[in-house]
Amino acid sequence: MRVLVTGGTGFLGSRVLPLLAEHDVLCLSRDPGRLPVRPGLRAAAADLGQGGEWTREVAAFRPQWGLHLAWEGLPDYSPERCRQNLHASVRVLDAVARAGVTRVVVAGSCWEYGAVSGPMAEDATPGDVGVFAATKAELLGELTRLASDFGLGFRWARVFFVYGAGQRATSLIPHLQAAYAAGRAPDIREPGSVQDFVHIDDVAEALVTLAAADVPSGIFNVGSGEPTRVGDVANRVADYYGRPRPYPALPEGRGFWADMTKMHSSTAWRARTGIDAGIKKTLAMLDGIA
Repeated sequence: MRVLVTGGTGFLGSRVLPLLAEHDVLCLSRDPGRLPVRPGLRAAAADLGQGGEWTREVAAFRPQWGLHLAWEGLPDYSPERCRQNLHASVRVLDAVARAGVTRVVVAGSCWEYGAVSGPMAEDATPGDVGVFAATKAELLGELTRLASDFGLGFRWARVFFVYGAGQRATSLIPHLQAAYAAGRAPDIREPGSVQDFVHIDDVAEALVTLAAADVPSGIFNVGSGEPTRVGDVANRVADYYGRPRPYPALPEGRGFWADMTKMHSSTAWRARTGIDAGIKKTLAMLDGIA
């Protein structure tokens, strides 16, 4: 297949590219020099917020699949940055639709569910949402319109709390690793809060699975389907380093996790990395062991 990828140097995209080794891949990137060099992968310099030569390269490439994973500036969730990303994303999706793409996978966010609690299915009514989540929802609306106008299939991947080596240093597990390495106690505001932690390698497999799957257009949760309290993660990291558990008695907290019924029934994908194995793998890579 001819596959167009955006965000190939990012946290998600860098794990997706190795899974596309058997395909002809075109990556759009501000910094093509950061992309791997291998047969079947070519790069085009692109400022997705602006038109230009990259749109013509997409048209000439005639992608069959598209994976739009780019979202610049995180963790900047300001209205201005979100609006810039929205305009850039609409430009990309319009270009791939006009180029005749068969199906496109777009990275959404579990924050689209808003301030909710419990297992979330794709048709759940959102709670209060912030600017970032509202912007993602607006992009989904634009994607739905393009799908109708151009007859393309889409898979909106609502990714839950993805973790693994390569994530931002301020994220939970890198923060815990740095704290224990420095002999400090971790600073966690709500250790009882519940999240659905899913390893980056599993998420990458899910995104490629969705691109390959012959399924109706729609929203698909990408998570482990398992609720885990943040303090439990801190305790597991402490165990790994042989330190006292910081939260021997955890308070009950609110939070949400993925109802994976739709994804499991539609595809063969399952999250394969349990939380214990995923934490150990992440810490080993952060420590330079793996």
